[in-house]
Amino acid sequence: MPGQERPHTETAPQGRRGKRGKILDAAVELFLGRGFDQTSMDAVAEQAGVSKTTVYAHFGDKVALFGAVIERGGASLDFDLDQTMFSSVDDPGERLAHIVTKLLEATTAPDSLAFLRVLTTETARRPELIEAVSSLGVPHVVDVTAATLREDALRHGYTLPDPDAYASLFVRMAAAGPQMDALLAPGSAADSARHEAQARWVTSLFLRALRTRGADALPAVPDALHGHVFPWLSGNGA
Repeated sequence: MPGQERPHTETAPQGRRGKRGKILDAAVELFLGRGFDQTSMDAVAEQAGVSKTTVYAHFGDKVALFGAVIERGGASLDFDLDQTMFSSVDDPGERLAHIVTKLLEATTAPDSLAFLRVLTTETARRPELIEAVSSLGVPHVVDVTAATLREDALRHGYTLPDPDAYASLFVRMAAAGPQMDALLAPGSAADSARHEAQARWVTSLFLRALRTRGADALPAVPDALHGHVFPWLSGNGA
């Protein structure tokens, strides 16, 4: 949700941080190999080479462990996006293309697709998995995209009725298709050149539509979609 604070990760002593990392590494391997239900905390402890008590000390239950795995996976993308925002790229359009490229690289990576398969196959029976993901807040990519669109609007003299909603629409247009392609045809994963070409094409089309409407001429977000950033995030329904 816009404005929601991002989870705070405490700084731990090196030994504890090392054990936490081993637990997360083991959980990734087991969740992807066995699925959620067939992965036990005992198995994670054995795979990580720690006691089950240690696993529970870091993660209260298996759902919390799953959420931490998802959070760690997203942290790398968040870092790349922040680096893009604070880079020397001054043009908002160029920066948006960089943002989409990073997003495509992350969301079509094998581990990302594997976790998406786990979510889509098991959340009907285990809705708490979606709750674990939604507790992380709105994906950071929407925040940085909205900030870049605001800057582009200032430079080109148009007004966005709802920057977060337009950012969400842009992210969906840019990433959903390639991600679905990668899910349905794993052998046809796009290379970096195709990711960049997709990013620049969608960015060009989207910004051209915004910039040519003129100031205050862009349509408002439909009432049925107002606040609907991602439907699986709590508080973002219609």
